[in-house]
Amino acid sequence: QRMKAEDDRKTRVEFSGHIFKQFEHIAAMQREVLEFARGDKNLLVRKVYLTKFFDEVTATLSPELERRNVELVTELVYKGTARFDEAKVLRIVHNLARNAAEAMAPKGGRFVIRVTRTSRDSSKSAREPKDGDCIVMTFADTGPGIPKAIEHRLFKSFVTSGKKGGTGLGLAIVKKIAEEHGGSVTVSSSRKG
Repeated sequence: QRMKAEDDRKTRVEFSGHIFKQFEHIAAMQREVLEFARGDKNLLVRKVYLTKFFDEVTATLSPELERRNVELVTELVYKGTARFDEAKVLRIVHNLARNAAEAMAPKGGRFVIRVTRTSRDSSKSAREPKDGDCIVMTFADTGPGIPKAIEHRLFKSFVTSGKKGGTGLGLAIVKKIAEEHGGSVTVSSSRKG
């Protein structure tokens, strides 16, 4: 609707770029649900510049979260590179952000993404990860926390906390993607998020 009302060609090109990214995002979601259902493992791992990646995350996620009165904060303690499948890690971020926004509804709140790196050898360069290094992404919100009734089965398929339109696959997909990358997912919850 905004693009239709816009006369400036440069702005229309910018809007069309956002639209194409969203179509790619929707197509990736569809593929991942099908891969999850089939048990497929299909990774396209490559070198990712974290600053650029999270700039794009902020650009695509902020408008959606702002509509829900949720402030997005990214804290890149580690700003170097990592090797992962960008589309799949983007799915992790979006699934967790969506869950957090729904948990904080209707009043909203704050969603924080923090990126650090752990290393077994402290003499390594802070810019370039080496073998044995891990990128740690921490996601926190200011919602009411996870209901005790589902906390122990949170990452299993079809587990949901009564969300309207929810499938209960979001966190199961998050876990699968993390494990495909050789990682893991843990959760800590309180009444403050």
